[in-house]
Amino acid sequence: MGAAAVPWVLLMANPSVQKAPVKKPDFAEDVAPILRGRCLQCHGPEVHKGGLRFDTAAAIKKGGKSGPLFTPGKSSDSYLLDRILGKGGLPQMPLGFAPLSAEDVATIKHWIDSGAQIPASGVGKHWSYVKPVQAPIPPVKEKSWVRNPIDAFVLAKLQSEGLKHSPPAPRATLLRRVYLDLTGLPPSVEETNRFMADSRPDAYDQVVDKLLASPAYGERQATPWLDLARYADSTGYEKDLNRTMWPYRDWVIKAFNKDMPFDEFTIEQIAGDLLPEPTKDELIATGFHRNTMYNTEGGVDQGEQRWLTLVDRVGTTGSVWLGSTLACAQCHNHKYDPFTQEDFYRFLAFFDTSNEPTLDLSDPKVRALGGELAKLEKSLPKLKGDPEAYKTVAESAKLLRSQIDQMTSINTLVLEEKKGVYPPKTPIRIRGAYLSPGKTVVADVPQVLPRLPKDAPQNRLGLAKWLVSKENPLTARVRINQIWEQIFGVGLIKTVEDLGTQGEKPVEKPLLDWLACEFMKRGWSTKAMLRLIVTSSTYRQSSVETAAMKERDPENRLLERGPRFRMSAEMIRDSALAASGLLSSHVGGPSVYPDQPDGIWNTPYNDESWETSKGPDRLRRGLYTFWKRTSPYPSFLSFDATSRESCTVRRIRTNTPLQALTLLNDTVYLTSAKALATKMLSAGGKTPTEKIEFGFRSIMVRRPSEPEVNRLKKLLDLEQGKFAAEPDQAAKLLGDKNPSPKLAEPAAYTVVAQVMFNLDEAITKE
Repeated sequence: MGAAAVPWVLLMANPSVQKAPVKKPDFAEDVAPILRGRCLQCHGPEVHKGGLRFDTAAAIKKGGKSGPLFTPGKSSDSYLLDRILGKGGLPQMPLGFAPLSAEDVATIKHWIDSGAQIPASGVGKHWSYVKPVQAPIPPVKEKSWVRNPIDAFVLAKLQSEGLKHSPPAPRATLLRRVYLDLTGLPPSVEETNRFMADSRPDAYDQVVDKLLASPAYGERQATPWLDLARYADSTGYEKDLNRTMWPYRDWVIKAFNKDMPFDEFTIEQIAGDLLPEPTKDELIATGFHRNTMYNTEGGVDQGEQRWLTLVDRVGTTGSVWLGSTLACAQCHNHKYDPFTQEDFYRFLAFFDTSNEPTLDLSDPKVRALGGELAKLEKSLPKLKGDPEAYKTVAESAKLLRSQIDQMTSINTLVLEEKKGVYPPKTPIRIRGAYLSPGKTVVADVPQVLPRLPKDAPQNRLGLAKWLVSKENPLTARVRINQIWEQIFGVGLIKTVEDLGTQGEKPVEKPLLDWLACEFMKRGWSTKAMLRLIVTSSTYRQSSVETAAMKERDPENRLLERGPRFRMSAEMIRDSALAASGLLSSHVGGPSVYPDQPDGIWNTPYNDESWETSKGPDRLRRGLYTFWKRTSPYPSFLSFDATSRESCTVRRIRTNTPLQALTLLNDTVYLTSAKALATKMLSAGGKTPTEKIEFGFRSIMVRRPSEPEVNRLKKLLDLEQGKFAAEPDQAAKLLGDKNPSPKLAEPAAYTVVAQVMFNLDEAITKE
């Protein structure tokens, strides 16, 4: 048996694959995306091997040199399926690429058996390159469940599948969920008590509005955006020198907190320097594209290095705003999506006319003192003949220099357009090689997408306005999908980074398009869209998963229940610090150096080292942690954060033993356990039961069940007995130099707190 026949044998042997989809396939929605993504590169308008084309209805019906592809209604008599499956010893298609998935084969088979109807438009454009239209809100039977249009779309989908929604989540669970989603922090016991006692019909809505107005909201929203922006505090590569980028991070936090419309948010980051009389904030925003890595090692061709940063800017812009793999067209025309190599370099040309200066953000007093110092130092040579005057001026200069050294001098990286270069141009690089320049192209957007707005200049500002034009079919969809993934754990399109032909088909396209249009209608307000989502009945459902749900929809794509997934690395750490009462609420400022294991960051350059921050700076939120690309904060890496060497649109969640070891042994979590133990003893109540309940609620928010309390009390008694017998072990755990039987109780409560911080529920958004 030939290797090409193996997939066919497996397909026929698997009953679950043989079973045709229940719903009759629609050519435009189900079949055309497969043909566009897997067949057009060899059988399209430009290349039609074997005389076969898949780009028009007539061509598909005609077939190629081997004759018709299929007999409508009879998939068993299908040359198309024979070639897809590699039957009869024929090479399996697509030749040179991975075989079609069993699901795609089943879709084509069922489409042929259903009559193989093809609309006159043929394959047409992929859905994501067509401007979204706000679909009418679908009618549903259970109208009382519908709080806003999101619920109508979700419920209509559930009803079409013969499914039901889940009951509402318990109030404490819902409170913790919305706090984590909007601020990244759990509510305190006091905040929970107030909410549980609030019987007003709009009590939950009042909480949502309070959280959206909280400074912590901007910090929560900035965290995933910094992944998109590949934000870091170092340049990357072997030297990985430190640099000052935190003013950009602070700009992002402020932008989210004031609910800057997403179109303005986009324009300032792409082209803030090209706005009329740009402010310092608008210049700082352009740091988005200064976050690229930069290699300063000896022997590096700086021309090529700059070109690599431009390539990164194209790929990042394509991923963040267009949800596309535009970067794949650097060396040749895109193999799957309608982007040509010329499209790539026209897009790159927008960035090729940018200078890369630093922006002085120092206090004006520093600059004034610097000017005075320069004058004094300039006068010194002239005073050598007058020792007394020389000594006086030299001492004054020394004093000024000391003052300046004690004041903060800040310079950050920004973009600035070159003067007199318009329109931007750049050479195509043959096969993507910097040393092989070809013909020169002028800046423009991909041909498959709408043209630049008529009033938009042909530069980065025009590009930015085009990205957020209401004619652009991608940006609003992409951003809404990112927000949805943040809230529900998986996007309406799972491949958040790719809405192209190789991306996943939307699980509910009418809802995606409705939300995208609504986003633009509401002035691109992120807060408005988040409020809409978190006040829906869909969001408020219980996240309890039944065996039947797990079997038919393990990722909860149909939203039969509420969201439940592990929190991000930063949120896990922040939540532990918040629950223990240690978290510093200070917003913004230079990056900090919290506790981490010794030996993580050793560098031979500039005597750089990890000097642990003092005081409250050790206990600040995770997004303020100094992000060094060659040695990122280790506990964050354990929980799937990245080095930020490149744009990360979607962190993939994993489960590893290192995560449990981190929660048990990392200094931050041990310190949090000690602090929570102190709170349990001082403010948790009079009895061990009350103290345990207080600690449990500080982390999980809900009240523990009686069996949970009993198990924790048993642990408490066991540990207290051990520490009473071994006071030196209690002292070691608590960092106390004086072993004493009195330490047994706080040490035992510390162990109980450690156990609670290590519960699955403690690191999961329920």
